[in-house]
Parts: sequence; C-alpha cells; structure tokens
Amino acid sequence: MPLVGKKQALELGASIADDEVMDLMFDGRDFVAKGLVGDYHGRVCIMATGAARKKHPLPGMEALEGHGVSYCAVCDSFFYKGKNVAVLGSGEYALHETQELLQVVSSVTLLTNGVEPTAPFPDKVRIDKRHLQGLVGEGAFQGVHYEDGTEENFDGLFVALGSANATDLALKAGAAFDQGKLVLDENLQTSLPGLYAAGDCTGGILQVSIAVGEGARAALAAIKYLRENK
Repeated sequence: MPLVGKKQALELGASIADDEVMDLMFDGRDFVAKGLVGDYHGRVCIMATGAARKKHPLPGMEALEGHGVSYCAVCDSFFYKGKNVAVLGSGEYALHETQELLQVVSSVTLLTNGVEPTAPFPDKVRIDKRHLQGLVGEGAFQGVHYEDGTEENFDGLFVALGSANATDLALKAGAAFDQGKLVLDENLQTSLPGLYAAGDCTGGILQVSIAVGEGARAALAAIKYLRENK
C-alpha cells in the first residue's frame, strides 16, 4: 500500500496487519481470515489479491482437477481419511495445507519439484525434491511420474504453490464458481453474503483503473451491506 494511502487509512481508524492469509472461513454470518500471525474476524470481506497465479503446467493436472487433484485441504481432506496423499509446494502455504491433512490422512509426502522447502515441515512429512514430469491416471488421479523415469502412487494430490490467492480463499469459504471463475453479482458480491472481490482477481480487464473502480464499488456495497445487516 502506498504510504499516503496507508496514512489515510490509519487516520480513519483502519488497522493494517502484515500477515499472510492461509484460510478464509464463513460460519453463515461472519468471516474469519486465518493468517500466519493471527486470525481476523469481520462481517464482510473484500478480496483484492490481484491476478491468480498460473497453475502448474504439469501434464494431466487440468484433466484430473476434482478427480483426485485438489486445491483445498480444508474442503477435501475428509475424502482421504486414512489414505496416503501428496502436497505439491514448498512454502508456508504448503505447510498449512499439510498440517490440515495430517489431522485426517495416514501420510503426507511433500513434492517440491526440484525446489528447496522454505518452511519448517514436520518430521513425519516425507519430502521428495525430485523434478516431476507429469501426473498419472485416466479419469482419476493415481500418482506422479518423476523425471528420473520412476512413478509413485498416491490417493490424492493437493496443490499449494506460492501463496493462497483469491480463488483458493473463496473455495475454502464456499463461494460458487462457474467455469473456473468466481460468480459475482452487479455489486461484486460472491454467492456468500458479505464476501466481495475486486480488481484483477475477478478475472476481468487487468488494468489499474478498472481495479480502482471495482475496489470503490465493492467498498460501497460492503458498507451498505453492513448498515442493512447489523
């Protein structure tokens, strides 16, 4: 945030948290954004995280999404109770997803795809740094194929690359998607009352002027929502 904007926000009573959000939960009334440092509660939430990161271009990834390949441990860990799964990632976001999974699954293997881990993963997590060549499975995920020519079977794969973006967080909260895009109304509200999105994360025209305008629209809509739902 620019220094001038930050100063104005603070003068108006806003608080600014220097944190990385891992989860966004919705209990039917309030939102809880769970970060590395703390939890943040609110009646409304506006997501303005920028454009979603590019998905990993591994062969078979797109075709197996929803068929053994998941992007949300909170949403899907239950389906893998007592099973062996893999997490694709190497940082804090991958660690968070791993910690969620360890409460339910039998084992977690971290696949870093040649990258050194940047977070302190538990000793019970096996870390495999080999480069990946693609996913294995016809119609359903069965495992991964390494560049060294070997394969390894897993019951599921959870993708946690980089940091959680708007898509990840909206999925965790339970917002609706249509053809991979967030469903938004004319006020930029998602299918969840009080959850809004603005800027590049909406998948529209990626221009600063558009993002600023959408931010203003979402903020005004959020204020109206708060006044009507005290």
